[in-house]
Amino acid sequence: MPQISAKELETLACAYLTDASAAPGAAAQVAHAMVQAETERNPVCGLYYLTVFKEQMALGKVDGQAEPSVLSSVGSAIMVDAVGGFAHPAISLATNALITKAREQGIAAAGITRSYNALSLAHHVLPLAEAGLIGLCCSNAPASVAPPGGTAPLFGTNPMAFAVPGSDGPAVVIDQSASAVTKTAILMREKAGGEMPLGWAQDQGGQPTRDPAAGLAGSLLPYGGQKGANIGLMVEILAAALTGAQLSTQAPSFSGRDTGNPGVGQFLLAIDPAHFSGAQFAQSLTRLAGTYDAADVRLPGSKFRTDLNRPALQMITIDAELLAELRAVPKQSPPPEET
Repeated sequence: MPQISAKELETLACAYLTDASAAPGAAAQVAHAMVQAETERNPVCGLYYLTVFKEQMALGKVDGQAEPSVLSSVGSAIMVDAVGGFAHPAISLATNALITKAREQGIAAAGITRSYNALSLAHHVLPLAEAGLIGLCCSNAPASVAPPGGTAPLFGTNPMAFAVPGSDGPAVVIDQSASAVTKTAILMREKAGGEMPLGWAQDQGGQPTRDPAAGLAGSLLPYGGQKGANIGLMVEILAAALTGAQLSTQAPSFSGRDTGNPGVGQFLLAIDPAHFSGAQFAQSLTRLAGTYDAADVRLPGSKFRTDLNRPALQMITIDAELLAELRAVPKQSPPPEET
């Protein structure tokens, strides 16, 4: 398969999404997130979604032209309405206010409602860590996971991410779903015609299966059994119930041909260590990292602790047909000069 630089791919992906009716600003943010995921070897949040998002905009399930707005900003709490559009512009709008409020008050939280797929949640906590804050982000998703003993999906993959600031970039970055694997990973296995490991999903009768199609028709399984199901429930309450967004069981799919905007929610929390133990926080974090080093165990998030210029220089392998489709998109005409 051909390779392309991350920088060129991001330009092509942005043009593709814009041509598919996304506003230029939203297209740029979503394209950047997809390409960044590819550089991090996280394909389930990467280019797979380019054609999916184009189809979902055409179906009217996500409004590419939506402009998020701040519904309220009282004390340390912020509510943002994504207005049925992409999650990235709404989360970006909330993040700027979060940083300011957390530095002023020690802790701040933001809820995003009427939103869409936020892709890799790590990308939404990294700006908080880079600002010296501890960041938490979680999102609900269309129902696809059944708790232990059940066969009906009651919550989505419901991911969450957590980032901790360090002296030279984020010290810790955790990004994981409440399910044993993302739904996208199973969809990709189905498309490739391969089997999946036991423990990823069950069929409609609640029996373990290696068949991706049977798993998609049935339900995904939570990681760690009831413990993962509890995390999924916690995320459901924070991201959906607290924000007034659609519950997972109410939300149309992120990638199917059903109708209606998913209208899910995201929840973000920012904590300023300076308002708590201050300099002692960094000292404790250093000691904590040392215990991991001594045990020859890697702290999660090392792939995010890289030179910020490196992703732009990376070469990304891409499907030849997709690359041809991207390069076939008409070049955007520059805006007319003002007279």
